[in-house]
Amino acid sequence: MHALERHFTEQFQRHAVRPALGCLGDSFSYAELQARVAAIAMQLRQCGLRAGERVGIHLQRSPDLVASVLACLREGLCFVPLEPEFPLERLQGIASDAQLSLVLQDQPVAFAQPTWQLRPGLAGELEWPEQDERLPAYMMFTSGSTGRPKGVVINRVALANFLAAATARLGIGPATRWLFTTTPAFDISLLEMLGPLWSGGYVEVICAPTHKDPVELLQVLERRSDLNTLQATPAFWRMLLKAGWQGRPGLRALCGGEALDATLATRLGGCVGELWNCYGPTEATVWSLMARIELPLEEAGVLLRQSLDGYRHWLLDEHGEAVALGGEGELCIEGPSLADGYWQRDDLTAQAFIDWHGRRLYRTGDRARRVGEDVYQYCGRRDDQIKLRGFRIELGEIEASLRRLAGVQDAAVRLHGEGDEVCLVGYVELCEAGALSRVAIRRELQRSLPHYMVPGRIVLLECLPKTASGKIDRKRLLEVV
Repeated sequence: MHALERHFTEQFQRHAVRPALGCLGDSFSYAELQARVAAIAMQLRQCGLRAGERVGIHLQRSPDLVASVLACLREGLCFVPLEPEFPLERLQGIASDAQLSLVLQDQPVAFAQPTWQLRPGLAGELEWPEQDERLPAYMMFTSGSTGRPKGVVINRVALANFLAAATARLGIGPATRWLFTTTPAFDISLLEMLGPLWSGGYVEVICAPTHKDPVELLQVLERRSDLNTLQATPAFWRMLLKAGWQGRPGLRALCGGEALDATLATRLGGCVGELWNCYGPTEATVWSLMARIELPLEEAGVLLRQSLDGYRHWLLDEHGEAVALGGEGELCIEGPSLADGYWQRDDLTAQAFIDWHGRRLYRTGDRARRVGEDVYQYCGRRDDQIKLRGFRIELGEIEASLRRLAGVQDAAVRLHGEGDEVCLVGYVELCEAGALSRVAIRRELQRSLPHYMVPGRIVLLECLPKTASGKIDRKRLLEVV
């Protein structure tokens, strides 16, 4: 039996009477969750679905969302998250592109594909059938540079390898009580939903709109001292701190999805029990590097380190050669958790997944400097390096300088305009209104940056726009210039 079937079967049997899942004051044991998973699996079978087919999951945040993911895995179906908060037109496009056989729903929404309204109820014990380990486990759609989302296909081997490696690295076990806050359309949510259940732990489902409201989430943390693990993007951690959160000594905090800067790492690391820096693209199954941050930070700041078991990282220069210690190049990933590729996009798959001296690598598009054995300094995206009036500029360096300013909560920098009108625009979210003026910000930047890197315009925002995944929505920034 493959690892996914064997592991979940063992966990549900071993921890039958232990709490597995909670939501809005209700708690469900592993046995009760197993019975609900079995009931949903039976409904999927009644629809005539076969292993390998694709099923859209269009469900509100609830225990049924987690149970449906498990039911799809159990039946060998490839689940495709359809976040209800996303525009319906986008969801319908994804459903069509993915050629879904069925869309699971808890509220009636019109799709061109057949839909199934989940029925309540439990079922008796239903064994996990053995499935082909190369079957796709899920397909996650990410933004495409052409404006068309692309589906990343992750198979069952990749998911099982990641879950085993990540839970071992974090030391997840029966004492783990994890807040599930991330949208299921962002692949890091899989660690929140499945990671604790992989190791006998507990998942607390945070319902909408609390899951993205820092004030309400703060209240949850204050009420529930038993909850001890939370994963979020740097942007969300900043919002939580801005809302007045004082931290919790016993909390394990995971941070990823965007670069973690030294200022936030120092502040956050000083008020939680453990702070973990996580790195990894969707194409390599959630995270590929996970390391606990120790304070005080090294001079180089927050580094990427410690590949998960089964992963290996390479830095390649522009000629495709491995970079020596101290050198800079594109970060590439090797291992069994790499995606099969992009759904029906052979051209993009060939560009991103390459054969390098007999090794299959994924090109991340991230630039890094090799500073030690399996230790890297993040240097920004390849496409975030721009040229302005002959000067090569890293937008990430300007953003880091802005975030270091006292009174600045968060910041982003974009290049705006064309021809002679082109200029750098800095978008700044202050800790509190009036903490800094535009003139003061520019004056402070001039102390540390050359003149060509100081934004020509500073835009003060009450809050930087965020994507549903909690990252800064850089496309929307250009709308507020």
